[in-house]
Amino acid sequence: MMSLLATHRFRVIPEDIPNHGILFVDHEKTGRSGHGGNCLTQCKNGDIISFNSNVDGDVYRGHGVGGWSEYRISRDLGKTWGDPIVLDYSRQVWEGDQYFSALIVSLITAPNGTLVAVAARFKNERWVKQAPPVYLLSHDHGRTWGSPKEMDANATLYDLALTFDAAFVFEDTVYVMFFGDIIDMDLGVYSLYASEDNGETFTRRSVLPFDPANYYSTAGVLDDGSFVAYSYPAKGEQTDEHNIPYVISSDQGHTWSEVKTTYFAQRIRNPQMSAKIGDLYFLHGRSGSYGPNRGNFVLYSSTDGINWDEGTLLYRGSKGTDCYSGNAAVRSPGSHGPDKLLIQSSIGYDDTARVNTRQWWIERIDS
Repeated sequence: MMSLLATHRFRVIPEDIPNHGILFVDHEKTGRSGHGGNCLTQCKNGDIISFNSNVDGDVYRGHGVGGWSEYRISRDLGKTWGDPIVLDYSRQVWEGDQYFSALIVSLITAPNGTLVAVAARFKNERWVKQAPPVYLLSHDHGRTWGSPKEMDANATLYDLALTFDAAFVFEDTVYVMFFGDIIDMDLGVYSLYASEDNGETFTRRSVLPFDPANYYSTAGVLDDGSFVAYSYPAKGEQTDEHNIPYVISSDQGHTWSEVKTTYFAQRIRNPQMSAKIGDLYFLHGRSGSYGPNRGNFVLYSSTDGINWDEGTLLYRGSKGTDCYSGNAAVRSPGSHGPDKLLIQSSIGYDDTARVNTRQWWIERIDS
């Protein structure tokens, strides 16, 4: 029987949470790891495509970016998955000498069905960026990929350095939110990029008013067509992981409200927000890195995308280096909109920082 959380109107599969979820990528058998790069989307033809990193399990305790990105495709709504496919561009960068590595960190399906995959380019195994991200397009539901394209030829790392799948679609436009890096001791900015031609080109729409010292980000569309964006107030052990900053845009990302905060009862570090499933938004991530009960994988739900419930533990962790996650809103045949959510997350498998990828399904309950 599936688990029913009566106060939340959704089911979690597998039941009896918290648990270890369903094993999706087994790095343990090879001693490798999969930190970062958990991003997935449903294609226009109904397929689901999921990217994961495949990195060295011995370098930086398996918490680094020393490797490449690979992906899997499901043609039956996630029941079964094909064999992993190594992304040629990512593997070529890893084997070359221009950059240390290039990993896919964001994936979105454009209105016409084109897949847009953003690749961050790194200088070393410890997540230090070397150049602004590029992106690749697929016009055949992930079977083949084009050459990398510049997101913004005039940008520097100060303007855009990294995103953790902070991508969404509204009407006929694709949006991706980035945060910048330190340039000459000056902290980079948060910026929103938009594509009105299904990923063929991107332009910077705005700079968001977040504290440049923040890290991580997620964003989405609310019922009234406004955008909401979240970041993480990175201040080491002084970080308030309960009260997370957010901003609202009522003009499709051209301007933003003043920064406010909203409360997360079990804390949150690296948030990932979903599209709306029925009458609920979901947001998930690590239950903070400081204080008690840190390092868990926690799921929140909300009817408005701003005020969140008390949270539900999907996985009870033992350390604070995993639980980097992504999600895909999945529409079943005949449904008028997404009716379930597929969540995937890095989960540690030993006493280092090496991780597998595990997954959970969220199914809504009609109220």
